[in-house]
Amino acid sequence: MAATPARTPAEQALAARYPAERTSLPGTADVIAIRDAAFGGIEKTGLPHRRVEDWKYTDLRARLKTFPPAAGPADVARVLIARPAMEGDKARRLVVANGRYRPELSDLENLEDGLAVFSLAKALEAGDAAVLAALKLDEATAANTAVALNTAFMTDGLVITVADGAVVERPVEIVHIAEGEPAASTAVRHLVTVGRGAKLTLIETVESLDTVAHHSNIMTVIEAGEEADVDHIRLQLEPDEAVSMTTLVARIGRQATFDTFNAALGAGLARAQVFAEFVGRDAEAGFRGITMLSGRRHADTTLSLIHGAENCRSRELYKAVIDDEARSAFAGRIAVPAFAQKTDARMMTASLLLSEEAEAYAKPELEIFADDVQCGHGATCGAINEDLLFYLLSRGIAKAEAESMLILAFLGEAIDEIQDQAVHDALIHRVEAWLKTRASARKAGEPAA
Repeated sequence: MAATPARTPAEQALAARYPAERTSLPGTADVIAIRDAAFGGIEKTGLPHRRVEDWKYTDLRARLKTFPPAAGPADVARVLIARPAMEGDKARRLVVANGRYRPELSDLENLEDGLAVFSLAKALEAGDAAVLAALKLDEATAANTAVALNTAFMTDGLVITVADGAVVERPVEIVHIAEGEPAASTAVRHLVTVGRGAKLTLIETVESLDTVAHHSNIMTVIEAGEEADVDHIRLQLEPDEAVSMTTLVARIGRQATFDTFNAALGAGLARAQVFAEFVGRDAEAGFRGITMLSGRRHADTTLSLIHGAENCRSRELYKAVIDDEARSAFAGRIAVPAFAQKTDARMMTASLLLSEEAEAYAKPELEIFADDVQCGHGATCGAINEDLLFYLLSRGIAKAEAESMLILAFLGEAIDEIQDQAVHDALIHRVEAWLKTRASARKAGEPAA
């Protein structure tokens, strides 16, 4: 008989937290049953470790030293000073502070025709049938540890619907803010439905106002209807002390266009995962992202895409820049069932190592059962091109600035796919700030911040 491993401090904290919070979390008896099932799976298996294939590069059991209590109400005055991803009124800002939707801090005036925004907590309390149905995921996704933790502990989030044919001109920005000390944890779920022929750009920013070990767990479920056009961008900007887990679940309808971009620019331990499926034929999707790491940070990007319909096209491109003793991991899997003929899928991941101690891992996979397909994957890993660097140095450019130019060009291939110019410019600004900090540290002969 195999010995049952002793619970870690984080697992002990989880085991104590859920029974204490179970009945105070929003939702009817049906919601509590869904929460119980999710937490029951975690209790049975414990936190995943390196022998669990889906978590091979991110050993939560070893890395999570504790699991902090739920966050209390946020300080409104501090939340108001948080910067939006885009300046001015280019985006409609919706604020989620310490795991709770704050409509009084959000821009809800003059909502476009066909756009509706509601609190998930209120929908759960009311027993909304559509919301309850949206909480039920396929078995594999529901069993994922980050998803199960989100299901068990979610306190609030947004229910966003875009009616058939509606065009939401202004991007919608959901700002997730963690605030206060000591460290606390939040779990937020968003349900986004974009109707037939509708259009939406959704931005998510995740940040903390304090340099403490907050834990954030954010999950967004997007239903892109027939002929819908959806752009999704997530900027993860938390401090090095934080633990960040984000999940995107996307179902892409017939003739829909769907693009998602994830920028992992913060957190000491970050896991960004995508579960996507084509559910209608003749659709097109792009899955892209960048990771920028320094110090001893660890970031994991995991993608699972099912080409579940005929004649669908997908492009996957993820780039990572790793400095100091940081570590990046990418695992991407594309599945093509036998009936999904004329699939066109191309996946690429590339890593740029800026130090001898930096590490990058890549595990691209294709699982193909159809015979009329065009599918491919690739992975590269290396240092800055010495010839290109020498060329810039020979033009009188300082080494730190020359490296910044090459790094920005390397990341630009992914960033330039962002269609919204304001979002593109805002992300470039963030990347340039990271590079400027690194260049200043290099000039001073210090390690990157």
